[in-house]
Amino acid sequence: MAKIHTKFHKLMLIGILLIATIFTTAPQIGHAASTTETYKVNASSLNVRTGPSTSYKVSFALKKNSTVTKISTSGNWFKIKSGSKTGYASSKYLTKVKATTVATASTPKVTTYFYVTEPTGLTIRSGASVSYKSLGTIPAEKKVQILSENKNGWIRITYNKKTGWINANSKYGFKSTKSFSYKIEEDDGTTYYLIMQGNSLNVRKLPNTAAPSLGKIGNGYTAKILRSASNGWVEIQYSNSVKGWVSTNTELTVVTDSIGQVGDDLEGSLTGLTFVIDAGHGNGDSGASGRDLKGNLVYEKTLNLKAAQAIQTAIQNIGGKVLMTRTNDTFLTLDQRAKYAIGKNANAFISVHHNSASSSAVGYETYYSNKTSSKAFAKAVHEGVIEAVQEEYPQVKDRQLKAMDYYVVRYNSVYASLLELGFVSNPTELSRLNTNKFRNTVAEGVVNGLLEFYGR
Repeated sequence: MAKIHTKFHKLMLIGILLIATIFTTAPQIGHAASTTETYKVNASSLNVRTGPSTSYKVSFALKKNSTVTKISTSGNWFKIKSGSKTGYASSKYLTKVKATTVATASTPKVTTYFYVTEPTGLTIRSGASVSYKSLGTIPAEKKVQILSENKNGWIRITYNKKTGWINANSKYGFKSTKSFSYKIEEDDGTTYYLIMQGNSLNVRKLPNTAAPSLGKIGNGYTAKILRSASNGWVEIQYSNSVKGWVSTNTELTVVTDSIGQVGDDLEGSLTGLTFVIDAGHGNGDSGASGRDLKGNLVYEKTLNLKAAQAIQTAIQNIGGKVLMTRTNDTFLTLDQRAKYAIGKNANAFISVHHNSASSSAVGYETYYSNKTSSKAFAKAVHEGVIEAVQEEYPQVKDRQLKAMDYYVVRYNSVYASLLELGFVSNPTELSRLNTNKFRNTVAEGVVNGLLEFYGR
């Protein structure tokens, strides 16, 4: 009887072990994820269902780039959580988000602020990367205190009672231990100008010396004032795509509603203004070419330089300063031309060219980049030139002001335009283009346009 009892216990033990083995080795549906994982929806819309197949009812849908937390896996389906909702979604429409280790965040040793300079503002997110959901936006020119900083450059802040993360890249703002504030003064409808009468002054991202410098302006620099701050700083269009702030709390600057009030009477004068005149092409790069009515071969590079020199003389004759990208038959890259104005306190850039197409093509046209703020400048120059030219040569066709991202106007640091004075491919037009009379007429028109644009 004792032996039977022992055998019975052995059989029971074996049975229990078999059952345990079955349960531990059998495939499990919906096993929990060992760690929390974040995924992003890569489809335009993703249905989330009540179970792990398309036969289950749709519970809710998610938009593209929505982020979810993975709870468990069931074959090719994930059980996910989005906000307070849970459900199942096909794993092929979910992309794993690389985790950002918030644990790397550190707290500044001294109170530090971040000033937003991005014109469109900065998005606050729930985590330290763009994969996290948006909590709102911090507008441009606002200040927030840095609570902590992640190694990837994102900072944790609080704005409008919302705590989250923003990208603190220097493209979007700057850090400072100095706290400052200012108010933008109301516009009274009067146009004011800033005129430099000293050697050098910084243009900054915001109206305070704590803000990074964008560059410097020097003696004679003139600019229209866009906004004024309560602390004595003014905003100007520093380049064709960048605005900046200059202090008027110094004897180096004068603010006036009439440029002619400063120094000599500047009405009808370009005194205090500096222009870069760019003769297109040069040396081995001849540009277009054509034959005139006498059969002479003429290269565009030669016409460009002669026309640029005529414009130079006309501007200098009424007090303006001219910087030439080339004065002889030399070659410059497009990048060299576009960057020529940097650091030279120039107000504007004009590139001189001649066109080529069919033998019947005629006319003058002006180009600007619509990715910059140069349209009004280019328009003034265009209207000045076409008015002067058509008065002397009524047959010249106005081919209008046009937007085109030519390198020298798109990537310039100042107001920029490109002039196409006419077609070298048309023998009749080429014969007119290659005369001092025509070049001087164009130069007169350019000056008239500049006087109009600068309110002289």
